Amino acid sequence: METLKAIEQRKSTRSFKPDQISEQDLEIILNAAIKAPVAFGEYSNLHLTVVQNLNLLENLKDIGMDCYRDPIRDMYYGAPTVIVISTKHGSVPELDMANAGTIAQNILLAATDLGLSSCYVWGTALACRVEPDFVDDLDLSEGFEPIGSVAIGYATAEDADAPSLAQGKITINRVK
Repeated sequence: METLKAIEQRKSTRSFKPDQISEQDLEIILNAAIKAPVAFGEYSNLHLTVVQNLNLLENLKDIGMDCYRDPIRDMYYGAPTVIVISTKHGSVPELDMANAGTIAQNILLAATDLGLSSCYVWGTALACRVEPDFVDDLDLSEGFEPIGSVAIGYATAEDADAPSLAQGKITINRVK
């Protein structure tokens, strides 16, 4: 698939089938993730955690429901794979979110290119503030904290046909 086609087709999926993605697709996605541009080349301040353990995903679902005070909200929408992006604070802490964003975008586009569905989920960072034990479940090295994540899988039939909602939502002006 061409890059622009992947960008055009990418959308946020909010209803996943339980079917797990292949190990081959996961490796391609992770390879795309680690090639993201990172401010000041501070790659050592970033870490990815792949979560495919059903018990941990169920725990994350419960934490998300607590965070959003919603007894039915699954912040990962039933996705069988979640990639958590974690950071240590670098030399310019404000760039942590930007770095996570470039990694997430590479993950999202790679997933689309492979015919998978995905959704960027900032709620992971919120969940860690509300439920610090969640960080322990991720088995992160000292100093790392989750800043975002991407849910990946196959869209359910009703979500697969949903249109992309971004068209025309961002205003543009030109200064010459």
